[in-house]
Amino acid sequence: MAEILPQLDQAKPVWIFVGILLTFLYVFLQALMYVTSFRAVGVKLSIFDALELFLKRNFLSVFLPAGGISSLAFTPLQLQRKNYDKNSIHKASAIYNIVEILTVILVGITVVAYAALVNKNFGNSWVWLTGVGIFIAFVFWLVHSLRTKGIFYQFLNKHFPKKISNIDEFFSGEIHKKYFYVTVLISILIEFCGIFHLLIAMFAFGVTSSFSAAAIGYTISVLLMIVSPFLRGLGAVEFTLIYILANFGFSHSQGLGITLLYRIFEFWLPLLLGLFAFIWNGRKIIARILPALSIFI
Repeated sequence: MAEILPQLDQAKPVWIFVGILLTFLYVFLQALMYVTSFRAVGVKLSIFDALELFLKRNFLSVFLPAGGISSLAFTPLQLQRKNYDKNSIHKASAIYNIVEILTVILVGITVVAYAALVNKNFGNSWVWLTGVGIFIAFVFWLVHSLRTKGIFYQFLNKHFPKKISNIDEFFSGEIHKKYFYVTVLISILIEFCGIFHLLIAMFAFGVTSSFSAAAIGYTISVLLMIVSPFLRGLGAVEFTLIYILANFGFSHSQGLGITLLYRIFEFWLPLLLGLFAFIWNGRKIIARILPALSIFI
């Protein structure tokens, strides 16, 4: 840990600035993905409302159990006042989450397979991706079974009959394929933002970059954030990234520095923007409290 701060001092400011700019693009694309997810179920959502929705859900996901999924139940007051159909909001959120998981594994496998052909020093990365692929296949089997009333649907119907009406309501109605495919395209761009964030962190420290290491590291870290039971994989993501980078020949101190800078781009900056989103909505209350608080102090 003592070696991280000296390395951060050696990081090139130009690349840090580029990484911050890419973070803002990443946040904008996340909001745009919400816009198209809502349009896929026939609901028009403005980009500003989508930006608030993403930032607040992303912020809450850090503090909620299984935050990557449970935060999707949160709807800002601004959206609640517009009287959108609750079922449509839940369906749009589910589309957003499913597409996010789908593109992580699709981009991860595609990019890593390409990198394997170019760079033969691939290590045991297929072990990671095989495990991830099995998990993703299982999730999509569950969704398909619910939609087609297969084995899992029949199991729920037998043991939890009260939940079936909610499931039927959720899968009812049509999805606009045009906006669904646009959502997939935007999500793919988001995945590449994450991969390039890791590459930028490597460039910032002047080490030899590895596209395959960045692809695998990003894929595993995002999936850990999605399925983590608490704190969006805080700690587990860092440990895993350092381990993956070490397998690709990076020293321990280099792995620590790259991981820290990457997490600033992908985790801490969006988290800070989410905090500002909550504070901004309560700015009038804060403006009234601060004068009295200052007099008291």
